[in-house]
Amino acid sequence: EGEGALDCGGPFRDTLTLCAMETMSNALPLFLPSPNNVNNTGPNRDCFVPRSAATSPAARRAYRFFGHLLGGAARTDET
Repeated sequence: EGEGALDCGGPFRDTLTLCAMETMSNALPLFLPSPNNVNNTGPNRDCFVPRSAATSPAARRAYRFFGHLLGGAARTDET
């Protein structure tokens, strides 16, 4: 009961998908759209790159947490 999850692989996959979507958006100051995304040219237009200015202690903790998410996804084959 309570909040539902999309049943395209279960709540864990849904949670990872939502985390990735929020992380790779303008909502968080950790990543920027790739130059090809900004210029709408070439391959990998859907990619993001780490923001080099994000060096504060809070940003470092956020990058570390993001690394944990990636590690969990890799260990569970959630790609």
